[in-house]
Amino acid sequence: MKLKLLVQTQELVSYQATAERAASASHVLTCIDMSQPPECRMTENISYRLKDSEIPKYWNTSMDKTIEVVCRRIAHSKAGKAMLIGEIVETAPVK
Repeated sequence: MKLKLLVQTQELVSYQATAERAASASHVLTCIDMSQPPECRMTENISYRLKDSEIPKYWNTSMDKTIEVVCRRIAHSKAGKAMLIGEIVETAPVK
């Protein structure tokens, strides 16, 4: 499934080290669904976690731009927040 998303905010989330795993950080883009037709859009904000290879290309450069994401699945946090799992295939400025 390919989704067209407008990047609204970006967030750097840091996780402290525990006995089971090392400390880590996540680069997350919070987006609004801009897919067509409008009545089929997701109504909540959608998060997309950048992969390590995507961080240099999209971090600090994607704000107020549309991105197209090939979505393999939608994961949900314990709080019920949607997170896309996939990859960015295209970006464009908002028109």
